[in-house]
Amino acid sequence: MGWYLRKSIGFGPFRVNLSKSGIGYSFGVRGARIGANSRGTYVRMGRGSVYYQKYLHTNSGRQQSQPVPFQPQPAADQELADVIQTANASSLQDSSATELLNELTVHYRKQRIAPIVLVLTGLLIGFGMLGSAPAWLEFSFLAVGTVAHAVATRADYRRKVVHLNYSLEPDAARAFAALLKGIEQLRYMGGLWRISSQEMNADTKYHAGAQYSINRKRISASFEPPRFVVTDIAVLMLDTGPQRLYFLPDRILSYEGDAIGAIQYRSLSCTVQPSTFVENETVPSDAEIVGRTWRYTNKSGGPDRRFANNPEIPLVRYAEIRVHSSGGLNYVMQASNAQRAGIFAQAVAEYGTHLVHVSQSVLQS
Repeated sequence: MGWYLRKSIGFGPFRVNLSKSGIGYSFGVRGARIGANSRGTYVRMGRGSVYYQKYLHTNSGRQQSQPVPFQPQPAADQELADVIQTANASSLQDSSATELLNELTVHYRKQRIAPIVLVLTGLLIGFGMLGSAPAWLEFSFLAVGTVAHAVATRADYRRKVVHLNYSLEPDAARAFAALLKGIEQLRYMGGLWRISSQEMNADTKYHAGAQYSINRKRISASFEPPRFVVTDIAVLMLDTGPQRLYFLPDRILSYEGDAIGAIQYRSLSCTVQPSTFVENETVPSDAEIVGRTWRYTNKSGGPDRRFANNPEIPLVRYAEIRVHSSGGLNYVMQASNAQRAGIFAQAVAEYGTHLVHVSQSVLQS
């Protein structure tokens, strides 16, 4: 059974909300508050059972971690508790992108004014309540603070935004469009996960016959540029959990917290191989079921009759995608559709080859 924590702590006009999704805080009086939580900054007004709430700024959601599934046919040379690590974004450096990375990092790390305005508004409301200020004055503080916060949010964006404009020749535009079409296959997957570690099972009969257990987390792909970046091209983002990878025409940008790195396409390697998986969760609609097993198996692979609760579990054919670069990028992903995974890997390889040929042509000319 899932559990959650939700607790509200009040300090006069200040209120701190503790919940499973994170910590939120708000300022104001009954019926009129301005605050922030994991979804963004909001203003709420009303009385009785009727309230109006509007988010002034929202934060993008994150995928939830999935329970531990099992993989019956891994590579033979894997070791116990093999953690799949990738380099931090700050260490993924591209010498040709030093100036760009510096500019992006400086703008991205600029201090935001909007949270400061929010705190000052709360202090004004708090001091007003302590000084027994009239209700109209408290509402005035709230209204002015709300407007000031909106203005500060827009000013923050203008201070932090970076414009990236590309002028692509027809051949380059077609090649980049083919890359995006290939990467877009990840968006159509019924299931896409990042494998963070895998561990050998000491006794396979208690793990549906699987030799290895893996830890995985759902990931997603979408069309969106990096935050505070405005560009004239379509940018596909792969959210892997620890990092967000943005595929641009000349390189891949990696965001991790406030660190930004870059990866060259020609240093990228992408391979795909089929794998059979014991799926304890719902089987994606685009996956192929190739057999059945049981939660507890005997030596011959059949169901162990000693266990009363021994459900049948599907064996599914998935694809394992390995992406790594010479700079330290290292991801192992599991995809529900092997055909789409192959299209993705081929598109990445062909685009890297295209950029190599372009570089050679420039050097020869």
